[in-house]
Amino acid sequence: MDQDVAEEILNKEYEVVYEGKRFLLKPAKAWVLQPPGKPGVIVALFKLPNGKTVRKVIARLPP
Repeated sequence: MDQDVAEEILNKEYEVVYEGKRFLLKPAKAWVLQPPGKPGVIVALFKLPNGKTVRKVIARLPP
């Protein structure tokens, strides 16, 4: 990921649904999962107000 794209992803708020509750959170960490020759995804970790950490796919990438 480019530095600008990475900063944009980490500074943007995403909607995270956990146990039926919706939260608008910024990711604590994000990374790309992309097997060779297949479409990839950007996965992010979010820290919930109750202290739990959840991960969510926040973007899909072309192959």
